[in-house]
Amino acid sequence: MNFGNVLAFLATTSLLTACDQPGEEAPTTYFSAEQMATAASLRDAALEDSGTWDILEELVSVAPKRLAGSAGDKLARDWAVEKLESLGFDRVWVHEFQLRGWERVSASATVLGDEGFDLNITSLGRSVSTPAGGVTAEVMHFPTLADLEAAAASDVEGKIVFISNRMERKIDGSGYGPANVARGRGHEVVAQKGGLALLIRSIGTDNHDAPHTGAMRFGKDGMSQPELDLAYEEAVSAPYGEKTVAAGAISNVDSDVFEALFGSGNEVTVALEISNNDLGEITSYNIIGEMTGSERPHEVVITGGHIDAWETGVGAMDDGMGVAITMNAVASIGARPRRPARTLRFVAFGAEELGLLGAKAYAEEYSDVDHVFGIESDFGIGKVWQLSPAVSAHAVPVLGEIATLLEPMGIAWNPEARGFPGPDLRPLVTGAGLAGAALNGDGTFYFDLHHTAEDTLDKIKAPDLDYNTAAYAALLYLVAEYEGRFDTKGS
Repeated sequence: MNFGNVLAFLATTSLLTACDQPGEEAPTTYFSAEQMATAASLRDAALEDSGTWDILEELVSVAPKRLAGSAGDKLARDWAVEKLESLGFDRVWVHEFQLRGWERVSASATVLGDEGFDLNITSLGRSVSTPAGGVTAEVMHFPTLADLEAAAASDVEGKIVFISNRMERKIDGSGYGPANVARGRGHEVVAQKGGLALLIRSIGTDNHDAPHTGAMRFGKDGMSQPELDLAYEEAVSAPYGEKTVAAGAISNVDSDVFEALFGSGNEVTVALEISNNDLGEITSYNIIGEMTGSERPHEVVITGGHIDAWETGVGAMDDGMGVAITMNAVASIGARPRRPARTLRFVAFGAEELGLLGAKAYAEEYSDVDHVFGIESDFGIGKVWQLSPAVSAHAVPVLGEIATLLEPMGIAWNPEARGFPGPDLRPLVTGAGLAGAALNGDGTFYFDLHHTAEDTLDKIKAPDLDYNTAAYAALLYLVAEYEGRFDTKGS
């Protein structure tokens, strides 16, 4: 998952809390007894055995390496099309989009000196390469990006920079944003001040030796696609917003050792070599499946996850499980004798890890679709623990009634919290005012594994997948049945 702008988004974008629709009096019951019973049945069936584990296991077996533009990306595309068709989706198609491809090759860093040692690192996503033979230079240590920004250019020029900020462990993942600014923007600041390269402490909560990768941000929107085939000298002298240097993340275990060196007062010198490939313009894919609505098929409830993943692991957690959960939840609804009123659209988004590129392409291509509600599964390795709304004020009680079906599962209803429908739905939220909700997953240990080689199938428990599938199935069915709007666009 790419969390780079999630917290900033929640802080700067108002929840869809416009006034209740004029003249309307909120009813006390929004769903019939039959509708609630059907949702409860979907919930209970999934809790018993959803089959989501089998879908996830199949995905990571067929396509364990799924970085956008890779051979695994194509395997995942073909698998998703076949799987959606076999699950009975009415319409299945592939939405192609173009992007600038990137490929990781190698990264090494050695602390020089009589007691020198190698650091366990990986390059950050979309990083340029160092010059042939690498760079060897003194390292300047900064505890935070803010400290780097405040430093004089003369302290940085000609040096490698190390930012050591640590991420805090929290169930909702809110420690990620404050730490992640170093990964997102650090390279740009180093380049502006004349530095040679950037090293960061891995953005994670673990104490293992697997470094965490993740995408760097480029340009004002953070999602611009850099010219990665520039020569090193051109990259570091490009206009503001495009300037960059080679960047890598050090494992948290090695970061502890490395950081301690700077307390000795001695000069620390590192030989750093990073090599990556610019693939030029490539094609990636959003894979889309629909269960057509029985009464208002033009109104669409959108759900899904991102099918791409960093190739350091197999993407079982980020975001294979999100794809499997939402795909199976929609399939279970579609298998009922009667389809809900609205169309349910599942999307396996591509190129999320490289900057929400599949999401942006989807929002542009399907801007004329009436997306009435959206929710994505792309966070947490354990069970969902909270439902929070991202709807207009008049529709908050509607989700509250849905929450009564989730409360017996231990899922809390928090109408005061700001829900975030998901990273891949962000372009629809900001651009089209998409209403939605968040089924907040337990992120306590998510960032131990996030963007590392440790993101493997063995970390996931089948009963947790059943549990989360149950929550999504009940919610999606009822929002697809609800007669009113979740936004203020009218009926």
